[in-house]
Amino acid sequence: MVGTKGTRRRYAAGAVALVIALFCSLTAKLFVWPATDPVTGAHADAVVVMGGPGPRWDLALELAREHIAPVILLSVASVRWDCPAQSVGGVEVQCFRPDPFSTQGEARYAAAEARRRGWHSLILVSTVPQSTRARLRVKRCFGGSVRVVTAPLSAGSWAYNVMYEWAALAKALVWQRSC
Repeated sequence: MVGTKGTRRRYAAGAVALVIALFCSLTAKLFVWPATDPVTGAHADAVVVMGGPGPRWDLALELAREHIAPVILLSVASVRWDCPAQSVGGVEVQCFRPDPFSTQGEARYAAAEARRRGWHSLILVSTVPQSTRARLRVKRCFGGSVRVVTAPLSAGSWAYNVMYEWAALAKALVWQRSC
């Protein structure tokens, strides 16, 4: 009997270790080192700056200086107070407040604007942890080419953002499966 109990404990410990290793691997793949796309020399119809933390606007300005797209769609908490100049170096800046105020709302708005303007390609600016979910949400709403570039996060905000993204991705995969 002692051998059987010890064997069960070893199997249970092995199963727990396997679940932890799988969770850590998925976290790394989805939220720490997700797929991103090179944009050097690329051209898109618009750059979509997703709302949230990190220097996303700075990255969008850098893309504007490289003339990667003629339009920047900037998700803001309030169009009245948070919208920068209407043009940056010849690039049109259009601010919007998504409805719902979420990545899903941003994806819906960007896709609707793309249909209205006849766009076929978008570059998303998000942070590293959000990029997997942002790509998923936008691709559900927009049939064209989607590239993702990421702005860095401060070291102190990583843990919160990764936990948030696990919950938000589960929501997107289980409860909100459409555009």
